[in-house]
Amino acid sequence: MKTKTIIIKVGTQSILSQTGMIRDGVLPSIVKQIAELQKTGAHLVLVSSGAVGSGRRVSRELFGREYGNSIAEKQLLASLGQHELLHTYSTLFKKYDILSAQLLLTKQDFHTRQHYLNIARLLREVLDHKNIIPIINENDSVAIEELMFTDNDELAGLIAAQLGADKLIILTSVKGVYDGHPDDPNSKIIPIINPEEKHHQVSAIKTAHGRGGMVSKLSTAQKMSTLGICTHIAHIDEPDVIVRIANGEPLGTTILPVKKKSSKKRWIAFSCSKNNGRIQINPCLEQIIERKEKITSILPVGIEKCTGEFEKGDLVDIIGQNGNKIGVGIAKYGSNKLHPLLGLKNKPVFIHYDHLYIDTKPIKPIQTKAS
Repeated sequence: MKTKTIIIKVGTQSILSQTGMIRDGVLPSIVKQIAELQKTGAHLVLVSSGAVGSGRRVSRELFGREYGNSIAEKQLLASLGQHELLHTYSTLFKKYDILSAQLLLTKQDFHTRQHYLNIARLLREVLDHKNIIPIINENDSVAIEELMFTDNDELAGLIAAQLGADKLIILTSVKGVYDGHPDDPNSKIIPIINPEEKHHQVSAIKTAHGRGGMVSKLSTAQKMSTLGICTHIAHIDEPDVIVRIANGEPLGTTILPVKKKSSKKRWIAFSCSKNNGRIQINPCLEQIIERKEKITSILPVGIEKCTGEFEKGDLVDIIGQNGNKIGVGIAKYGSNKLHPLLGLKNKPVFIHYDHLYIDTKPIKPIQTKAS
């Protein structure tokens, strides 16, 4: 029987109070559930936010100082708070004879296929030890703004894609995905979302301390779906929420997966072109891709424009008629060779279907005001 791999993401708002204190009972419960599942043989990875919030509390208590929200200040707070956060986790996990392995990552760590595979190899090595839990966070103390993840939802999704996880569990401060503001008594939780069927409208509410919000979570969940990974969005305070979801109980909102993708496609899905290589496809090819009626590689005949410089094997962004990015793929040859072939028939495939990832249309959010 295949070992179950589960990625668990906890957000700042769900584990910290407004003052930056760790909420009573939350982390002990999370740790207990992870330890329980680890004993069953499951592979678990914890992606935890909260370093900056923890740093704010420490600086307030020891220095009597309130820092702002500039990049430099957040980097300082993260460097103070990450140690505090991991120490708390480490102390709790040791009660179950489990050691905590810390991984601090930036988006740049995933830009090349080799770096991506190196991280995946390390994670698999850690997961082979039943008494070690990997705890991952963005390395906020060194990340620069243009290379930051949208939030840890994106990072958790990337880790889930790397490992070909069975489930991504995103624990938050609301009970799931609502069709309106969570505080509105008329709003209802959407229990199941199938991205291949109708597009639900969801609340665009964003938590006070986090960088993302429900739209970000849905964006990650949709990408997980296209890669064949099931995502669950649920309330962190639900009793035994991780264990119950792992055992198949429907809690919060479940975003259903579709066909499993290859490891290379999973890497492509979370990558971007490092050299700003871009191609714009013509309306005919764009319609074929959107209809998803047949497997399609990208040939020069379907390409209108090519910008940026790239070589064979580089990632290239795929742009639609409205200028939006609709996918990414691996170039079979460089920009110098592609330019004279643009729009011509019977020319070599530029991006093979096996090395192509197309984004799904996003779920449309309803703009709601926080109370």
